[in-house]
Amino acid sequence: MIEAVNTAVQTVEANGTIFFNSTSVKKGCSVRHRQGSGRFVALQSGVYKVSFQANVAIPTGGTAGPISLDVTQDGESLAGSRMVSTPAAVDSYNSVSAVVLVEVYKCDSASVSVRNTSGVAINVQDANIVIDRLC
Repeated sequence: MIEAVNTAVQTVEANGTIFFNSTSVKKGCSVRHRQGSGRFVALQSGVYKVSFQANVAIPTGGTAGPISLDVTQDGESLAGSRMVSTPAAVDSYNSVSAVVLVEVYKCDSASVSVRNTSGVAINVQDANIVIDRLC
């Protein structure tokens, strides 16, 4: 199991990945993450529960509109992971979250990340991800 966070505001470009600069909890060796990156690697076969939450906003200078994020596995968006928020104004934060399951097959691994699918740059603050191997 791993929990990683990034409390600072980060600007994430369209199709960019959210970065996590601090590992709060790391137990076992089933998930690998290099601090400062947005990529997590599930190293053992099994089912992993991925929980993500963050506060999101359109940066100053942008135009208020929908914000969307997806949890991805090996670069592909996972069905049921889409998070959408429509702030009323720029620099106005809303909370988004998703919980999805990722399956890793025997003799394989999986890369997991969270991607900005909005089409515009967004600000992300207090990003938190927990990846836990269930079985």
